[in-house]
Amino acid sequence: MMRSFPGLALCGAVFFLLNLSITEIGSGPTAQAQSKSSARAKRVDELFNRNCARCHGPDGRGDTPMGQVFNSPDFTDPKWWSENAKITGTQNLRTIVANGKAGMPAFGKKLSRSEINLLVDRIRRFRK
Repeated sequence: MMRSFPGLALCGAVFFLLNLSITEIGSGPTAQAQSKSSARAKRVDELFNRNCARCHGPDGRGDTPMGQVFNSPDFTDPKWWSENAKITGTQNLRTIVANGKAGMPAFGKKLSRSEINLLVDRIRRFRK
């Protein structure tokens, strides 16, 4: 004859529900936000590498053959940021990316406004 253990069944159910709750918490908003942030960072890097790195370098230093031809700025140089404070505001950088400047091509017709904003954010991250 088999005995029934209601307490054991109850403990098993509680354990199952707790485990389910913990799993859902781990894949909740924080995990989703991290995934979204990671996808955004990857998109920004792709945009920068495809449109800017040829001259500005993947590290933002401007130390590339094309960067030397066009005298690309070193975005990692604090001195450059301070000497060019009049053009390094977010709106000014958006305008430069959209309309071009000197040897830099205009990206306003090639990229969307949100892509230009992403690139400006990326450029500003080089600043120390």
